[in-house]
Amino acid sequence: MVTLDTWTLGWRPHDLDSAYLPFVRGVGTAIPFSDPAFRAGLAAPPEDDLMAAVGRWVPMFTGTALRWDRLDLLRAHWDGPILVKGVQHAADATRALEAGMDGIVVSNHGGRQVDGALASLDALPEISRAVGDRIDVLFDSGVRSGADVAVALALGADAVLLGRPYAYGLALGGAAGVTHVLRSVLAELDITLALAGYATLAQLRDRADGPVVAPALGTP
Repeated sequence: MVTLDTWTLGWRPHDLDSAYLPFVRGVGTAIPFSDPAFRAGLAAPPEDDLMAAVGRWVPMFTGTALRWDRLDLLRAHWDGPILVKGVQHAADATRALEAGMDGIVVSNHGGRQVDGALASLDALPEISRAVGDRIDVLFDSGVRSGADVAVALALGADAVLLGRPYAYGLALGGAAGVTHVLRSVLAELDITLALAGYATLAQLRDRADGPVVAPALGTP
């Protein structure tokens, strides 16, 4: 999954107020610090000289290499599915499809990058109509409940990503907390479908014509 909307971190007042940037302390850097190519460029491994490793990695943490013409490079070196995350416009969704991507994630980074940015949910229907069934459409940003999941699926998402809620469950109860969050979301989704008159998720959405109207109770 390639994140498109983080060329640099957005202006985040809460993080600035608390001087919160865990990367500079080596927290959240497991991927680069375990990469053989990155480690080969260090005089000492991160385990021995953390600050030197952080100093080398921070300038690399930009999106300046994220260009459409670089997707061919990814495809040449990765034989698994490739998704691009941060799509907010139908034209970009179509371009990702034409570039051979396996899926897109409609997301505004949880609203943490640009204050006042277009809501992902508002962008979802047009994007879904533009690509149809030709590419997987995932939805991210602002999902807090099973009802939120139902709305995103009704507006054209094939699947929904659950971000902060699982992290809250992890913080409060570890693995059991994550399990509880997931079960709660799925239970609310099930109840929401039932109360709206749907027996299955397939009945909830119609990719060609947008959200379908709930059937009258008692009709097949």
